[in-house]
Amino acid sequence: MINFQFSNINLLAVFTAWIIHIAMGLVWFNPKLFGNKWSKLTGKELKPAPQWIIPGFIGHLFMIIVLVILIKLVNANDGMSGLLIGLLAWLGFIVPMEIGELVWEKIPFKLFLLRTGNQFFGIAVSGYILDAWQ
Repeated sequence: MINFQFSNINLLAVFTAWIIHIAMGLVWFNPKLFGNKWSKLTGKELKPAPQWIIPGFIGHLFMIIVLVILIKLVNANDGMSGLLIGLLAWLGFIVPMEIGELVWEKIPFKLFLLRTGNQFFGIAVSGYILDAWQ
């Protein structure tokens, strides 16, 4: 039987992981790092659609909440286990979805690497924070 309670979740850790995940994405796609490369590969201006900023933040929050639930369900508690769970979630959920973009939208492979690379680091660090900061 699953013994999971939302009251066991450290909300400050969730908030911190959420903000760090968003911040890492902003740094990743900064023009000085990979933002200009993203613009070149997509043919789009590096400027967010204002109507999707809030839903985007909420989506990131949901991802962090699901990640902490997964961490709690496996009773991880040493940081590195959370990092591993984050990487497994990346490999099992994010990479296959992005592969769909390769297949159906025919995005360039370099764009696939940019997008999945951003999530690789973001979800790994988030998993570590959520697991280490119980």
